[in-house]
Amino acid sequence: MEKIIQRWYDMIRINSVNGHEVNLADYIANQLRAMGLEPHYSYFPEDAEKKVRPSVWTVLESGRPGKTLMLIGHIDTVAVSDNWDTDPFTPTPGEDGDRVYGRGSMDMKGGLAAILETLEYYCVHREAFSGSVMACFVSDEEGLSKGTYQLVEEGITADWAIMAECRYDNVAIGFRGRFSFEVTVHGVAAHASHYPNVGENALISGGRLAAAIEALPTLKHPTLKHGTWCVRYMEGGNAGTLVVPDSCYIFVDRYVVPGEDDKLCIQQILNAAKELGLEGKVDVRLKPRSSPYMRSFALEESDVLVTTLQAAFQSVTGEELPVAYDASVCDSNILAVSLGIPTVTFGPSGGGMHADNEYGHPWQVKNCAEIYRRMVTELLG
Repeated sequence: MEKIIQRWYDMIRINSVNGHEVNLADYIANQLRAMGLEPHYSYFPEDAEKKVRPSVWTVLESGRPGKTLMLIGHIDTVAVSDNWDTDPFTPTPGEDGDRVYGRGSMDMKGGLAAILETLEYYCVHREAFSGSVMACFVSDEEGLSKGTYQLVEEGITADWAIMAECRYDNVAIGFRGRFSFEVTVHGVAAHASHYPNVGENALISGGRLAAAIEALPTLKHPTLKHGTWCVRYMEGGNAGTLVVPDSCYIFVDRYVVPGEDDKLCIQQILNAAKELGLEGKVDVRLKPRSSPYMRSFALEESDVLVTTLQAAFQSVTGEELPVAYDASVCDSNILAVSLGIPTVTFGPSGGGMHADNEYGHPWQVKNCAEIYRRMVTELLG
């Protein structure tokens, strides 16, 4: 078995479900040591004592001055159910040989294998590039991206970055951002038998406001299209008491495009409350979380990182690689916005992402390693 596929299989066998990344981190660190590279462990604050959720990073130096290309991917996966047709932690080839089933086979241990293959090649061909190749293998991407945010705190930097996430038929060069808001609508409690002559039902006011929130306008963007509002959860009242509800909690998700931030969104909600006659009866706050929210970005299609990747893809596959703009968020947002690193998202893919019977394609894993290798030559040669 080719070494790149063996590594892919090895990593699928390691249970690295979000919250339990240490065994895969140790495997990757050992692979780096075998190449003569020094692995560095990084722990976000919540894991500083237990040390079971590390990220691992390394730098391959050419010995000559130049720019830095970062290759990055996440080591954690989502959890598994009991509904798999195969053992999710045993890589299982499909009958046609085109698929390999297992948790992380698509998202995104194939990308990790391609990064390791690229590093190993340039460890013995340092004369082929100048500057450095940084490789980062981060934890908690499937959670709050605390692994990548911790690397930001530790001062990582690069001139370009390739996020080896599972998208092979196109390259993502822009992502929307996302915020979550907590909205509390206040009413007036009273005995339910006297309502509506007395009391003010916060559930009714909250329902009106929820509908108004989802109808709020968003900015438009030439490539990311527009933002969205989604009321995901509402709660209030007590079914066991004869009391008019005096509070209604609303959880709101907001995807944003460039030009939209959390302050603008909060003001939009407050303005909607005012138009409904609820001024002074509504509190809005950005939902607290232990890592920052991701903001939107978009590269120019003419950026050298984009065109170089497209050329490398065509030289390996003979096909064109279109650009795409993603409606969601990922760690690419952090690199592009928090660090200002031009970032593209491209890696081996498959099917069943976050679902039962996830699978990846071996030929895509090998193709991506070759594409990454050519990217290093072109950008740092």
